[in-house]
Amino acid sequence: MESENRGSEILTITWTLTGLAALSLIVRTVWKIRSKKTKSKLWWDDYVCSLSWFVLKTSTFITTIAISKGLGKHVQAIPEKTLPAIGLIGNFIGTLSILASVWSKTSFALTLLRLLSGRWTKDLLWLGVATIHVFLIVNALFMWIRCSPAAKTWDAYMEGTCWDNQVYPQYAMFAAGYSAAIDFILALLPLSLFHQLQMLRWKEKLGISIAIIVALLSGVTAVMKATVISGLTSSDFTFTTAPLIYHSTAESALTIIAACILSLSTLSRVTRPQNTTGNKSLENQSQTSENIPLGAASATSGQSAPPSSSGGDNGGIRVVGGGGGGEHGGERDERVERSRNRAWYKQPPDTNTWPGVLM
Repeated sequence: MESENRGSEILTITWTLTGLAALSLIVRTVWKIRSKKTKSKLWWDDYVCSLSWFVLKTSTFITTIAISKGLGKHVQAIPEKTLPAIGLIGNFIGTLSILASVWSKTSFALTLLRLLSGRWTKDLLWLGVATIHVFLIVNALFMWIRCSPAAKTWDAYMEGTCWDNQVYPQYAMFAAGYSAAIDFILALLPLSLFHQLQMLRWKEKLGISIAIIVALLSGVTAVMKATVISGLTSSDFTFTTAPLIYHSTAESALTIIAACILSLSTLSRVTRPQNTTGNKSLENQSQTSENIPLGAASATSGQSAPPSSSGGDNGGIRVVGGGGGGEHGGERDERVERSRNRAWYKQPPDTNTWPGVLM
């Protein structure tokens, strides 16, 4: 029994999933930079997704260090002086896994916010993003403060006091269950894209369908993670927490992969809602109007209006005064400008002011 070792199992699963997430992120980043449709600009969801993967990679790297110290073996097979170090590293692994999970879901939600319409949908997404940050970050905080002094959370032989043995695991199970619920909500919301975007190409439908399936798998892994959290209270924690580690990695990695697939599948829908001749002509008209100053646009709209029966005649052309028509034209142009101002998450970040995380 003491010879059992789950270290190689943990390494294989975590590094494979981290590598697949990295491959998805690289394809997403390179494709968007080289694509003419996005004008070589990344968006907020791209940067948050990159940050999530970077945290996930750090967690996997630290897990590798812990395995070299004995994580994955039974406690009886590990030198007693090494256990506090494994416990401390385990706290870091848990914290980083939680952050990777939160930010991968945030990236997925930001992508949906740019694609979906409807007030209730956007409110639901923002509510999910806000609550998942609160519940899961509190979970990470409890990991460090459940004992006094805090060092006793990773060194069981230290003198001190801790919360009841079931308080933290029960809250962690609640947080994991809520995380799974958010995963399922994020996975099902893209179904409305088939109607809202009126997709015409089978590749887009296939891509979104795959993204939904992968996101559902992420929710399933979150449920499985919740069922193995009880291993935290085991006296043989170095062996029983193995499933918790790779289920946490799987949840974040699958969410990153799903977010990348969804982003690439809807790349052509970010800048134009439909690929039709009518929309192309409207887009050309919009680009033409953007090149006309506001004052010139007002004058143009005034000159093109039909002559008034009560107004003066100047060679058959209506003369627009400085008061009425110009003011109305200016207000109309201001409304057009306001409608063009999109929410911050629909605009590419200003990368000239801060360095973006790509890898």
